[in-house]
Amino acid sequence: MTIQTPLRPSDTIAALAQARSSDTLKSADLVERALNRAEALRSAGSHALTRVWREEALAAARYEDRLQDQGVLAPSLLAGMPIVVKDNCDVRGDITQAGSGSLSNALPAQRDADCVAHLRAAGAIIVGKSNMSEFACANTGFNEVFGTPTNPRDPSRLVGGSSSGAAAAVADGSMVAALGSDTGGSIRGPAALCGLVGFKPSEGRVSTRGVLPLSTTLDTLGPIARSVECCAIMDAVLAAETWRPLPEYPLQGVSLGVLQDLVLDDLDPSVASAFENALRVLREAGATVTEFTWAELQRRDWRKVYTIFTRSEMYANHGRFAEENGQLIEPRPLEVILSGRSISPQDRTEALAFRRKVVLDAHDIISRFHAVVMPTVPVVAPLISTLSDPEQAARVEQMIGRNNEPANFFDCCAATVPCQPMGELPVGFLMMAKNGEDRRVLAIAHAVENTFRARGLG
Repeated sequence: MTIQTPLRPSDTIAALAQARSSDTLKSADLVERALNRAEALRSAGSHALTRVWREEALAAARYEDRLQDQGVLAPSLLAGMPIVVKDNCDVRGDITQAGSGSLSNALPAQRDADCVAHLRAAGAIIVGKSNMSEFACANTGFNEVFGTPTNPRDPSRLVGGSSSGAAAAVADGSMVAALGSDTGGSIRGPAALCGLVGFKPSEGRVSTRGVLPLSTTLDTLGPIARSVECCAIMDAVLAAETWRPLPEYPLQGVSLGVLQDLVLDDLDPSVASAFENALRVLREAGATVTEFTWAELQRRDWRKVYTIFTRSEMYANHGRFAEENGQLIEPRPLEVILSGRSISPQDRTEALAFRRKVVLDAHDIISRFHAVVMPTVPVVAPLISTLSDPEQAARVEQMIGRNNEPANFFDCCAATVPCQPMGELPVGFLMMAKNGEDRRVLAIAHAVENTFRARGLG
């Protein structure tokens, strides 16, 4: 099968919606192109998608085209757009496998997850399921069962995880956008390593009902796409809000706090260079850039409590299944799940109390700035070959998640945009604010994105 021409960076949701409204683009043509490209890449060894629903997707696209021909107003800008959803989200009639062979005989979902239902109601075309780390347990994107997705920017490198297939499907030019989940950077890490935009919303903004959980406390759902505006459009649909264009947020006078603790340690030289250059560009655009320290982050007590949440809740959700079916689960996710059984109820009670206190303190600190910024991932996309060495693999796992985990633990929203010079391996620039500041973070990210692009970055 001939591999279709990929979608271009300029093929954003808004641009494609405009083409549909002017009748220069049919959804059926757009979806068929996406399907043909995805299926050809699959045949060529891509592991971005685990399932593709060709006939159902084309039928849905033709239906959207008929509605438009009849003058029916599109329910959203997403109407008619090919989207993939992560394989931890229930899709009615499909088995939710969460990247695991152990769930291949599970019963099909009886209803769509709320997030999938919102996408369908908006007219989005659900093309298939995207690959992921088994049970969302790996930041690398490694998957023994369905294959490990490779980075479209350089197939010798990792995508990152756990929303690995979601990022790969957008970065390889097949899909307009993808739905991922984020418990410790699983949206932002892959987006950054693939040169895309990713958005982790505030806790509670998007319903997680119908999504196989990692941590019921920390899980969030959000988009991976080509632009901040695309992510904002997706976010509005997922949060069941009426779409409103992002407000203009001139960088002149915007206050950005550059965190000095932890997140700047051991940066790849190319990441350090890209981040410093990005800060210089933003200063020149009028932003106030202030270095600050955050002692709680450096002490790392919070990281121990983060692990208590993730491990205890993994075990609560999947421990019995893992104990009965451990031979069907790969060793690393099995180890992560079973490690939670040693965490006592008292440990969890103390963890909840600790988090309540430090989240309030963190929001006081973060509120001194319009956004706190840092490199999204301290390293560029690691070579797949590093996973063959256990010591290197452990370091890669830790580094991909390190700068992203604070947003989850301290209950923040966060967006990443690419900031590397054109032609270089992707580097993400992360902007973070406290819970509830989602629209402001997206507006700032939009202004930052436009500034970077005007200077040849990203």
